[in-house]
Amino acid sequence: MTQTAARSLTVTFAFSKKAVAWDDKHASLLDLAEAHGLKPDFSCRAGICRTCQCELISGKLTYVTEPLDPPEEGMALICCSKPDGDVTLNI
Repeated sequence: MTQTAARSLTVTFAFSKKAVAWDDKHASLLDLAEAHGLKPDFSCRAGICRTCQCELISGKLTYVTEPLDPPEEGMALICCSKPDGDVTLNI
């Protein structure tokens, strides 16, 4: 059992004022956002183009696919990451 499956995690989309439970059936935070009616910008879904980059207000992420060019501190590439605990994103 993975850490994310072992306990309930909350992903808060601060700009949209939505807080949702993380579900491991989603491949990434981008997939979770889309499943809850949000439409964040994206292009490659592989951590290459940075189109999906957004502010990581709080929490930590795990990159499923290591980004070619990692984001700066306080930023996240949601197309290739999952939460590592509760997170708040500026989406």
